[in-house]
Amino acid sequence: MPTKASRARRWIKGGKAKPIRTKLGIFAVKLVEEPSGREKQPIAVGIDPGSKYTGVAVASKKAILCGFNLELPDWIKKRMEKRRERRRNRRYRKRRRRECRFLNRVGHKIAPSILARKQMELRVVKELAKTYPISEIAVEDVAYDHRKKRNGKYFSQVEVGKSWLLSELEKIAAVKRFRGWETARRRKELGLRKSDRKEERAPEAHVSDAIALCSLVLEDTEMTPFHFDVVRKPKYSRRMLHAEQPSKGGVRKLYGGTTTPYIFRKGDYVEATQGERTVRGWVSGYTRNLISVSDFEWRRLGQFAVSKVRLLERNTRLLLKSKEVRRANSSHL
Repeated sequence: MPTKASRARRWIKGGKAKPIRTKLGIFAVKLVEEPSGREKQPIAVGIDPGSKYTGVAVASKKAILCGFNLELPDWIKKRMEKRRERRRNRRYRKRRRRECRFLNRVGHKIAPSILARKQMELRVVKELAKTYPISEIAVEDVAYDHRKKRNGKYFSQVEVGKSWLLSELEKIAAVKRFRGWETARRRKELGLRKSDRKEERAPEAHVSDAIALCSLVLEDTEMTPFHFDVVRKPKYSRRMLHAEQPSKGGVRKLYGGTTTPYIFRKGDYVEATQGERTVRGWVSGYTRNLISVSDFEWRRLGQFAVSKVRLLERNTRLLLKSKEVRRANSSHL
């Protein structure tokens, strides 16, 4: 480090490296021979956490390497409430069921909805650490005075989730915390624009703050074009033991899970053809001899014959907006 694209092409042509595509859609080369040197640049990761959206950026002093808007899962609470309702209803039937559990909440429990968000943020940083030699991680520290706002009665779950994430990030690299006013001041110094629409799928929504956090750690960062993408998790359903209403004849209908009777699994990235129409999306379900393919929003694009579906990539538990192709001709894919 550093290197140039022309040198990387010569490595591939000479058999010294092979091209790869990471789970976050980043093109990279992997050396297959011993490198001539092992000097590395300081590389920082900036994380701008939020309740619904999180911005992540990777930068060195010479360039902005990549940036991502994470759309955090917001369906966990409702699904757990529905699962609890079904579980309680099963106790009134003559069915296999789980007994009531008491006094099983030990340790520092994190609310499942908050844990799912923090796990997604950690997962993305771990994937980035496989590609970049991260030296420091800058996190915007969201302070919450739970004693003042809740009279000391409850401890904020936001603080518990933040502490858990920071402890896990410290296993990857050194972590530095910054306040929101420090991030805003540095962003203005760099001349980066901040969008008022948090749901906007653009770098100005959340990546600008993440770049400012990287610059606070590195003290100097050149503003360059970078790879940008939007990331979210697939919304496939969990396995359902019993429906809300018992089925006739006592035969339980299969529902949920990630497996299918075919070679595909839910969440796999596939290309499907139906007549002249060809789409690319993610497997979201199946019926008899048909595979359901959904888009980035997890809305079904259609049902396609199994023989007309081609596997492109196994389920990575991450969806990338850049991979979405709604309608196209086969020659354009």
